[in-house]
Amino acid sequence: MWSWKQNSAVDPWQSAVCGAFAGGFSAAVTTPLDVAKTRIMLAKKGTRTASGKVLPTLKNIWNTQGISGLFSGIVPRVTWISLGGFLFLGTYDKVHKLLL
Repeated sequence: MWSWKQNSAVDPWQSAVCGAFAGGFSAAVTTPLDVAKTRIMLAKKGTRTASGKVLPTLKNIWNTQGISGLFSGIVPRVTWISLGGFLFLGTYDKVHKLLL
């Protein structure tokens, strides 16, 4: 869409920005699943959480900590994955243009 609006190919920095937005958005959306996965992995053997069931774990987090519990750690997660998307897609596009 960006290349369509500017009538030229997307520059590597533009690819990097798109990668950062895509990575940050996906990180934010999947944070509750990551929180549940972490709780399951750290649960003591024999507890209900250690059973590995994601939906009951999400429900337990919601009941005990609310929305803030589901999205705990969102800022460092979004920051880290956005930076990774920026570097990966920017570098990929630059190298791709150099090789072609």
